[in-house]
Amino acid sequence: MSDDDPDSGAPDIPAYTPEMWRRPINLPGTVSIGLSRAEQAANQIARLAAGTPAGERIGSKDDIRQITRVSVGTVNEAIKLALERGVITSRPGPGGGIFAADPSPLSRMNGWFRSAAEDSSALAESIQIRDAIAPLVVTEALSMLTDDDVREMRTRVDHMRRTRDEHDISGFVWAAWHVHEHLASVGHSQLLNSLYLSIMDVGTSHLRAQLEAVDGRTPVYLDRLADVVEQLVDALAAHDADAAVDALCRTDPTMILRAPASAD
Repeated sequence: MSDDDPDSGAPDIPAYTPEMWRRPINLPGTVSIGLSRAEQAANQIARLAAGTPAGERIGSKDDIRQITRVSVGTVNEAIKLALERGVITSRPGPGGGIFAADPSPLSRMNGWFRSAAEDSSALAESIQIRDAIAPLVVTEALSMLTDDDVREMRTRVDHMRRTRDEHDISGFVWAAWHVHEHLASVGHSQLLNSLYLSIMDVGTSHLRAQLEAVDGRTPVYLDRLADVVEQLVDALAAHDADAAVDALCRTDPTMILRAPASAD
């Protein structure tokens, strides 16, 4: 993958559906950042549907428009998106309107990832799940890891260090992301690796949202994330599963926004 074109070769995972690739500040988080008004409204409709028993009426199209506070044209587009995602159904005529559907598990998972950045509890929940699957991710990777994989990850770590030294925040976050992306590509379990990258994407999406909110007005601390990513690669190179799991569980992209403790 080219560092100049982060969109090239994007992995085919739930958090990477095409309409979600929006990068106003060129960072890898993709979940619900920079979406159109229709996409944002579709996410609101999905959350309404998730809180309504399947088959029950959510409201009329005008009710939905008032809840989402968008124009008639935008709500029509949002309802179309929600219908395509399988989270609602629509019935015409008297007694009709918008109804909650019983989407497939994959549709529900995609809906969760789409709205994750707007939910303050999503980051903690995603990290909890990531920590639970970390031993599986590491075991799968170590079973297939080659010397070429180690060299590639070390090359990506070197690039991460250079971007840190240059204080290139966008480049640094992308470089750290690329290390995890290669780790996910090593194993053969597509489901596990897709879930892992989707969960990691929630962290980078939260980071994007916070960086966009402060617009360069807050300090960032890149060293700890750089250290933990390098420790992860070192542990994988040594085939030290426990150390690799420990480093993976200490990885949180948003740590660059938190000052290190004075003891550090």
